[in-house]
Amino acid sequence: MKVYGCENDLMYGGGLILVAANTIEEAYLTAATDDRTSDLFHWVGDEEPNFNYYVSATYPLGEWREIEHLSTDLSKPQVIIENHYSE
Repeated sequence: MKVYGCENDLMYGGGLILVAANTIEEAYLTAATDDRTSDLFHWVGDEEPNFNYYVSATYPLGEWREIEHLSTDLSKPQVIIENHYSE
């Protein structure tokens, strides 16, 4: 599998996510449904937050790119690491 990433460049925060996937779209959808991205949105207070919406605001689909020099032997798409901060 390939590795895709996106930088979070919010006005009051930042961060990076790396996802193992076959396509950019698959990486984005994996991030939008992964439990590990849910802590991005603790400040919202929604009882059932829409992770797809928050991932699109934090890591927009148009900003994802393949990290060409990285690959993985994982068998299913998954978030490798997500590290963010907010001020």
